[in-house]
Amino acid sequence: MQFLIGRTVCRQFYYPLSRGLTLSSKKKSQMSQQVITLAVENANYFLKDTSKSGKALCVGFQQLAEQCQEVTPLLDKITREAPKFDLDAETPGNGYRSFIIIFGALFKRCSSLCDLVKSQRSQAVFNLYKYSYIQDLKSWNEMLVSLNTFLEHLNTLLEWNEKDHVRSLFPSEAHSSQELLDKARTIESYSFYGRHAAFQYCNSIESVLKGLLTIMAGYSDYYFSTSPHLWRVAKSLFMSTQYTLDAEHRARRIVHASQYATVDFCKSFWFLAESDLMKKVPDRMCPAIRVNQLILIPPEPLQIDSMKYKPVNIPVPSAHGPTAPVQVRLLSAKGRPGMPGQNDYSEATVSDSLVIHCHGGGFVAQSSQSHETYLRHWAVALDVPILSIDYSLAPEYPFPRQLQEILYVYAWIQRNPSVAGTTAKKIIFAGDSAGANLMLGVTLWVSDLNLRLPDGIFLAYVPLLVQFEPSPSRLLCLLDPLLPFGFMMRCLSAYAGQPDMLAQSSSRYSEIDGKVKEIVKKIDSSTSSQDASEHPAKHNTVLEPELLDRLKAHSPVDELDMFRVSSTPLMSPFLASDSALKKLPPISLLSIELDPCLDDSVEFAKRCRRLGCDIRLDILPGLPHGFLNFALLSREAKEGSKLCVKRIRELFKKCSDAAL
Repeated sequence: MQFLIGRTVCRQFYYPLSRGLTLSSKKKSQMSQQVITLAVENANYFLKDTSKSGKALCVGFQQLAEQCQEVTPLLDKITREAPKFDLDAETPGNGYRSFIIIFGALFKRCSSLCDLVKSQRSQAVFNLYKYSYIQDLKSWNEMLVSLNTFLEHLNTLLEWNEKDHVRSLFPSEAHSSQELLDKARTIESYSFYGRHAAFQYCNSIESVLKGLLTIMAGYSDYYFSTSPHLWRVAKSLFMSTQYTLDAEHRARRIVHASQYATVDFCKSFWFLAESDLMKKVPDRMCPAIRVNQLILIPPEPLQIDSMKYKPVNIPVPSAHGPTAPVQVRLLSAKGRPGMPGQNDYSEATVSDSLVIHCHGGGFVAQSSQSHETYLRHWAVALDVPILSIDYSLAPEYPFPRQLQEILYVYAWIQRNPSVAGTTAKKIIFAGDSAGANLMLGVTLWVSDLNLRLPDGIFLAYVPLLVQFEPSPSRLLCLLDPLLPFGFMMRCLSAYAGQPDMLAQSSSRYSEIDGKVKEIVKKIDSSTSSQDASEHPAKHNTVLEPELLDRLKAHSPVDELDMFRVSSTPLMSPFLASDSALKKLPPISLLSIELDPCLDDSVEFAKRCRRLGCDIRLDILPGLPHGFLNFALLSREAKEGSKLCVKRIRELFKKCSDAAL
């Protein structure tokens, strides 16, 4: 008999009860030893259970022990090598460590499952939970198979480092991303979006992400349907219920969408945060602030003095479209003189400080409004005005339109600081994710123009290299619930201005989808996929698992063949010259252990330190990329937001100390 784990076939071995299973004498890692011991004990117990479920449990626990044994040697090697890639002893963190953390979380969950089964297996009530435990075992085993493949890729990266005599998280130019990721086509990602999705994060975030995955799966039914609006809404709500009850069905739908949906789906889903309902959340759950005002900055000729007191003409934003006003949002806990509508009612004096902020959203979505959930807290805690820029979004406005707009706002506010109730004596740039990339890119541009630099830069989970270099942490996007590989590639391509890639991806999907529609029609009407065949979607179809497997012939890794971006430091600040980096003001980086962009921050901080730059790096545990948007839903995310405030406050203090 054979038992399928994804595409890996594991043979069932039935040992006589007198023989049972024995543990290898080879030393096991401390992390996996307990799981192996408990799994072997449970497997031996269920050898005497001749029922179908008993055999499945026996095989499942046997495979769990075997998988843990198999990953141990490579995991031990990576555990030994990982600390060598840290920024320093006080800042442990890099992509190698990220996978060690994931394995630690997995072993902890598997150990709990083994303990639970051991404590209940002799009780009559155990029969009620057998099916659930079998599914749990199947899911963990599938995940271990995939994670073992990741370990092999990490080992390849380590071997490249040893061969090239370097100690970098990014491979040398002698090795290409395609060389490594060609092997990643075999990785099964379904298990990372199923019943144990987001297991690697803290508990409060895990529940939030599972809810978001269910919403994403349900929304995909709405988005891709061509039925009337009310029917699409009803179907989406119904399918969301189904996805809540059937996590495996949800996983197939999400993987399907992440591999084949275009950037328009990403934009549309993320813009749910801009819905009328979500717009009311900050007013009800965030601190009240006196000023929350949209300001339109007209696209007029603008000139400011350089650091050498020479006039510099600031270009009016015009790339990839006509000139248009730039929208910014002014947030302040207190009314200050000069602020719109506050001259007669100002309760505080003019501030000497200002935070200029750019929101995240993959360069393609969101706005200052959707980031109010943490910006309001920042405005109150910092007690300084915050100017958040609503830059134009890709793919309609690709690079460098965003940089033009941010530079224009920066120059304009220096000419008109009173509008923000500030003298702009001290200016800190702040941004998260894509917004952080833009803020650092603009700083490099400001330096090139010899204009006044900001007094400090705060960057949260920033992508510093807008290319897919296969660093260890970049591999995390192959299992990230919020930033799947397909979504990330389409967003970066949209920002880089590569519409052809999106069109080719969409046409490839349409070709494959057309081939399976005839098969879909033959599916029995009682299956959950019948609704999809009766109401074919424009680009996606809810398919049976077997049919979805046929679509896996396309891997998002294929899109690397079409992914070509500019090597300008304005898009990828990591590529800036040493001389450019030396001119940067103090920088505070904040990343997270499980962020696909973690290695960007670690390697950038290493390089800046070698150059003598003032840079700090914090790495937080248990949180996902984009955690600031969950500050209202997670205690850990809220604490992370407070650390952001602390670091920005420290940057302001450095300005004051430097002035003394």
